[in-house]
Amino acid sequence: MEKPKAVKVVQTAGRKNLGDFAPEFARYNDDILFGEVWSRNDILSLHDRSIVTICALVGAGILDSSLKYHIQNAKKNGVTRDEMVEIVTQLAFYAGWPKAWAVFPMAKEVYGEDSAQIFDSVGEKINQTAGRKNLGEFAPEFARYNDDILFGEIWSRNNILSLHDRSIVTVSTLVGAGIFTDALKHHLANAKANGVTKAEMVEIITQLAFYAGWPKAWAVFPMAKEIYS
Repeated sequence: MEKPKAVKVVQTAGRKNLGDFAPEFARYNDDILFGEVWSRNDILSLHDRSIVTICALVGAGILDSSLKYHIQNAKKNGVTRDEMVEIVTQLAFYAGWPKAWAVFPMAKEVYGEDSAQIFDSVGEKINQTAGRKNLGEFAPEFARYNDDILFGEIWSRNNILSLHDRSIVTVSTLVGAGIFTDALKHHLANAKANGVTKAEMVEIITQLAFYAGWPKAWAVFPMAKEIYS
């Protein structure tokens, strides 16, 4: 397969809005974050960079106009209506129901009258037993939701949003929320198993550094380095 060519991303919002007030920040925004990081879309696609950004913002609880801008940008970058619905549905489980409810009106407005496609109910069925194995006797209903709903239904709709991209959703949401437990390490390993390459993971975490904060990126890199070494 021929390697995709990078598309230069041109951004002027920094200089336009803050050039006189904060010229160095404006330069970092326009020339570094967009001119360099977003422009390495031959390694991590614009489609997937949009997913990383939206999930990092939602995970961190940033639900303002910047999130709406990035939902609009996601649509422009090829994230379909059906994919966005699946992204926000998955976010409900990893970032919390109230955050998903806050995102859906923005997404609904951005995607407007875009029609849904027709899919089979599931793609590759994901079998999960961790809930029942670890909490079946203590919290049987939670175990059922974990095994049968989150994995048996949501992760299994990988014919709509691929396992590759579902892993990106989960890792980016956890990092945005500041969750650096074994759960994150598990999902980093799962991302590797789902086809997220080392080069892509490095770009994901680099992008997260800008949208979730440098300390969070530093916290993730040792886990990723261990898994991908």
